[in-house]
Amino acid sequence: MAASVDTGLSETRNGQVYQLIRTDILAGNLAPGQALQFAQLRTGYGVSMGVIREALMRLSAERLVVSEEQRGFRVMQISAEDLIDLTESRCVIEGLVLRDAVTNGSLEWESGIVAALHRLERTQKVDPASAAVVTDEWSRAHHAFHMALLSGASTQRLKHFADLLRDSAEVYRRWSMPMEEPVREVSNEHQRLADLALARDADGAVAELRQHLGLTRDLVLKFFERKEKAHVLL
Repeated sequence: MAASVDTGLSETRNGQVYQLIRTDILAGNLAPGQALQFAQLRTGYGVSMGVIREALMRLSAERLVVSEEQRGFRVMQISAEDLIDLTESRCVIEGLVLRDAVTNGSLEWESGIVAALHRLERTQKVDPASAAVVTDEWSRAHHAFHMALLSGASTQRLKHFADLLRDSAEVYRRWSMPMEEPVREVSNEHQRLADLALARDADGAVAELRQHLGLTRDLVLKFFERKEKAHVLL
């Protein structure tokens, strides 16, 4: 669990705790479906019950946390059915935003894509201490690249929704994909996305994005299938 809040920071205490809990969920430190006990969170983050409650309410609005009547809060659950729904939602919303960005993006938008892709390609993906762990640095660079693709769009609300959906997808990736399948060349996928966007090929970029997200979905679904088979054998 993350360290206590530094009250000397300019950011408000409530905002800091919200960010800390959010980071712990996305990093996998708080597991999908895990009950979020107020007393434990209060001790772990070193703040009052009121601050914890406000943070959980904000995360509930983002659907990273679920509020259950009479049972409190827990981290979002993961399931094959929800993943399929999440991926289709992402394809629709991110596709709309990407089309807008490709059509209306500026020179600064183009430069941002090139810079974000360069950083992603130069960032270490796998932790040498464990082949099953993707580094936090790579996860941040990966998120930044996809957001750079969408940043040229004028649709601010849709960009916000796309970002929230990507956060939910990150929970799946952290817990369900210990490692990319050897047959997948994710670097090539990112390069094709960037090339199509920079070529102002909106149809091609949206189609490539749908394929990119669909491949991730299919790999995670395979994980669920393997998990179910292992459970049956036990």
